Amino acid sequence: MLFSNFGKKNYFVEEDFIELKDSVKELIDVIERYKDMRKDSDEYILELKEFLKEVNLVLEEKNLTKKELTNLHYLGESYFDSRIDNSIYSYYVYDKNNLEKTHQANDEIGIAKKRFGKILYKITEKVMYHMI
Repeated sequence: MLFSNFGKKNYFVEEDFIELKDSVKELIDVIERYKDMRKDSDEYILELKEFLKEVNLVLEEKNLTKKELTNLHYLGESYFDSRIDNSIYSYYVYDKNNLEKTHQANDEIGIAKKRFGKILYKITEKVMYHMI
């Protein structure tokens, strides 16, 4: 099984998780800034805040447990592999009365999503590499 050797080593990398924490906060902030432009924004914000709690717990305990690794994989899959409307990857906002604001908002959201995804991918790659 994927997690069979997990308890034998510590895969925690503090700098990466601090960067991940900051990127999640940035993504939450930008979605909150434009949440009035999409009716289901609160669901995305809630999901990211739950994930942020887990990242903070990892930072406090200085340990990456099977649960956190599972959650990283789950969020990574929903972010990178899913193209359905409820994935963070496909999140965007729209206001038919203000296309300039729509463009600006989606640019900012895109930058935050890209940073978040890049860091999340880096961490999961490192963890998976050391598990082999």
